[in-house]
Amino acid sequence: MATYGLRLIVEGPNVQETPMLHALYEGGCDDALVGSIDGAQYVDFDRIAPSIGSAIRSAIADVESVDGIEVVGVDRD
Repeated sequence: MATYGLRLIVEGPNVQETPMLHALYEGGCDDALVGSIDGAQYVDFDRIAPSIGSAIRSAIADVESVDGIEVVGVDRD
């Protein structure tokens, strides 16, 4: 397995607020950092997976397991 760096662009509640940080962590995003640039929120991952596709799919599933957060874009590091 390899480690893949990726950024998910998200919409919804402020992911930098403590309740959302806890929800993301509980949802499986313990390998992620959150932030925003010019009003766009993101979740950055260093995800260990067998392929980039698997890393992206699992990261999206983990983020979208949190109520109100929707992934609207994906970028590679």
